[in-house]
Amino acid sequence: MPSADAQRSAFASLLQELHDATMQAGFVTARRMNLSTTDAAAIEHITLAAVPIGPAELSVRLGVTRSSATEIIDRLVRSGHIQRRRDEADGRRFRLVPTDEARDLVAVELAPLEHRVEEIGASFTVQQQRVITEFLEAVATAHREFATDGKPER
Repeated sequence: MPSADAQRSAFASLLQELHDATMQAGFVTARRMNLSTTDAAAIEHITLAAVPIGPAELSVRLGVTRSSATEIIDRLVRSGHIQRRRDEADGRRFRLVPTDEARDLVAVELAPLEHRVEEIGASFTVQQQRVITEFLEAVATAHREFATDGKPER
């Protein structure tokens, strides 16, 4: 049985491999959709946000200036990938939402990968799936906590 340090190292190594593979898949998906990786990342943030985000939050998520975020948003609006919608609670603000066409295009591009991931998940027992799910949820939480730890950016 591997030592605790070896196990932690194996987890870290495998998570780095997963991150690298995810990034590579993202680059390929962006290329297939004729988007820059930044524009594709913007669509991903807009689409996956739990609640619709605005331009300021998009700039923070992408790590770009507000003016750069505005340029990205303008490109994505012109290309028909996203729309600006007035915030119902605060009419001065806009929220960014993907168009149905963009959602459909992303769904078509990612369908083979999602299908393969579902097949992999189904190959494990229900108990194994629970453990894997708990592990991945904990890792996602750790990443979010790391990203929002309140330390000033350098």
